[in-house]
Amino acid sequence: MKANALYEEAGELTYSEFPTKWVWHRRDKEWKLRKSGRCIGRIYYAHPASGERFYLRMLLNVIKGPRSFEEIRTINNVLYPTFRSACYALGLLDDDKEWHEALNHTSHWATGKQLRELFVTMLIFCEVADPYKLWISNWQLLSEDILHRQRTVLRYDNLHLDDFQLQNYALCEIEQILIKSGRSLHEFEPIPYPNTLLLRQSNNRVLQEELDYDRNSLAAEHIKLLNGLNIDQRNIYDEVIDSVLENKGGFFFVYGHGGTGKTYLWKTIICRLRSEGKIVIAIASSGIAALLLPGGRTAHSRFQIPINVTDSSTCGIKQGSQIAELMTKASLIVWDEAPMAHRNCFEAVDRSLRDILRFSNSNSGEIPFGGKTVVLGGDFRQILPVVPKGRREQIVEASINKSSLWNSCKVFILTTNMRLTQNPSDIAAREFAEWILKIGDGELSNNEGEALIEIPHDLLIQPGAHPFNDIVNATYPDFNTKFNDAKYLEERAILAPTNEVVEDINDYMIDLINVDEETYFSADSLCKASSNILDQDVMYPIEFLNSLKFPGIPNHKLRLKVGLPIMLLRNLNQSNGLCNGTRLLVTQLSKWVLEAQIISGSHIGEKVFIPRIVLSPSDSKWPFVLKRRQFPVSVCFAMTINKSQGQSLQHVGLYLDRPVFSHGQLYVAVSRVTSKDGLRILIVENDHGDRFHTKNIVYKEIFENLPKDSYHNGEQNFEADISECGMQFT
Repeated sequence: MKANALYEEAGELTYSEFPTKWVWHRRDKEWKLRKSGRCIGRIYYAHPASGERFYLRMLLNVIKGPRSFEEIRTINNVLYPTFRSACYALGLLDDDKEWHEALNHTSHWATGKQLRELFVTMLIFCEVADPYKLWISNWQLLSEDILHRQRTVLRYDNLHLDDFQLQNYALCEIEQILIKSGRSLHEFEPIPYPNTLLLRQSNNRVLQEELDYDRNSLAAEHIKLLNGLNIDQRNIYDEVIDSVLENKGGFFFVYGHGGTGKTYLWKTIICRLRSEGKIVIAIASSGIAALLLPGGRTAHSRFQIPINVTDSSTCGIKQGSQIAELMTKASLIVWDEAPMAHRNCFEAVDRSLRDILRFSNSNSGEIPFGGKTVVLGGDFRQILPVVPKGRREQIVEASINKSSLWNSCKVFILTTNMRLTQNPSDIAAREFAEWILKIGDGELSNNEGEALIEIPHDLLIQPGAHPFNDIVNATYPDFNTKFNDAKYLEERAILAPTNEVVEDINDYMIDLINVDEETYFSADSLCKASSNILDQDVMYPIEFLNSLKFPGIPNHKLRLKVGLPIMLLRNLNQSNGLCNGTRLLVTQLSKWVLEAQIISGSHIGEKVFIPRIVLSPSDSKWPFVLKRRQFPVSVCFAMTINKSQGQSLQHVGLYLDRPVFSHGQLYVAVSRVTSKDGLRILIVENDHGDRFHTKNIVYKEIFENLPKDSYHNGEQNFEADISECGMQFT
């Protein structure tokens, strides 16, 4: 503390970091700057039961440069009476008090509807210890707009509602929000369940939501879309519609690269069937792709597919539930970006649908997906299912076209790039599209699997002394003046293969913005039910848990500023556009809640509120389950190539300090843009020491039972494919 007071440079270090830069001289009894050598610091262990000593130890791992014990307890210029209260102020502790304060803070900005949605998010994702206390302490805030709304609905300005009635109306709306996520207030007793008379009109909210469409406007939109279909799209449309109307139970796959109009086809089919009062379940393997579908959801949320799905898994849909009733009455299931999903996901859905539908159709157990018409779509050139530490053959084997279901699938192919037909004279655009396809097909080299390919020189950024500065200037020109422009941020991003590089680039860009910064620390703990090892707290101290990083889990330390673009890391509320991968712009920072504006997907411009939630990694090498309470977001000036799949951008900077490492990554990266002018690539240095070539990885065996999809090869002959695969191709 004395050194921190005497030397300015000492004030940038925590207690454990101090010995890395300073040396204690016993003779002089003072600290001096370290001139050479390396050293690490450690702090004596304090058990969680040791009270203030434990909380002091937590703070010493976070607070930099304190000159007194009072400064250790001072957070944002507020002196707290105890080390524990200071830890809570920094967000380092698990406590329901946080949720109460979050609702109170947000009530100053948000509407009643937004507060109720935030309350539901807390119930589902935040592991609230006492849900009833959270409700009973905050019901006035959650029902603040109810009286005004009922006066408007009933056109009775003198209407009065007592506390019980206000609570009942608010609980009714909360129940309806929960039902959209497949949950119910019954799970959060003793929170009272609303009066059933209010819910009777929407007995099955999930089913009602899928029928709640303006049929006249959909019919008019269908006619407009139908006239825009090309011959290949029309053939698929006719066969799918025929399968639905005749109740044939077809299983189809639409195979085509980006720009061939798969999403356009889905919208045409969906509009036709919904305009006739039929139910279409529109899903996708990723949240971003789901937002492009009318009424879209992710496959995992709609079918309640387990996170860790195995070859014997089934979905969490119970017989007699509202979701089961929805599946029974659905006429069609559309599943976009299917190649991203593990084959076990499809097989789990197949098993569950056969089981659910066997009561209504005795033959459902013999037919794929219980006799429902199912249409999958996607591009096998893109990134395949993620298999942790999986080898090439394991990744290929995890794909849907290696499943036994594939033998019952009829494959259609779309080859016409609809983007190019809009401007057929644009030769540069056609050549760029052909180059992208050749990357995806692995045709730029004769090597199988991995191959070095040359990048056109007009796409390359010549690296200087500071590669981060070079990629930022190329992707974000005029960044200092436009960093908080939503449109500017919406249409551009830097892509890199690994999370480590992405974090470094984002930190670099955060430092370029000269506005106030807030730092949020997570509250980390071990799930007590995950292990029977005694004294886990001794084996895994808090600072060790804080240091852990997992894919898809926010870090312990999260730096945010107003105006930063962030990406959501969880599906919070898909009906409101809050999906895993949704990009937002930070508009306000509170202690316990973020206010942000959506800048991608189908809800652009809407403001939402995001609390801290409890997250755990789905797959971990550690013998315990970490529970991390943190905002489920990450800064996204830069993002990984895998995370960008499904995003559509105007400007992309591809930063390759190391080559891609999996099938389809380079193809996905270069195909995020529709114009060659929007792509710039910086190769820091490849394995061979040059900056003009990079690695492309294509597992060509994934295409073995697929028709050839390369419009640049002219007329296609599929006879060999058909005879070799024993399948139907159109």
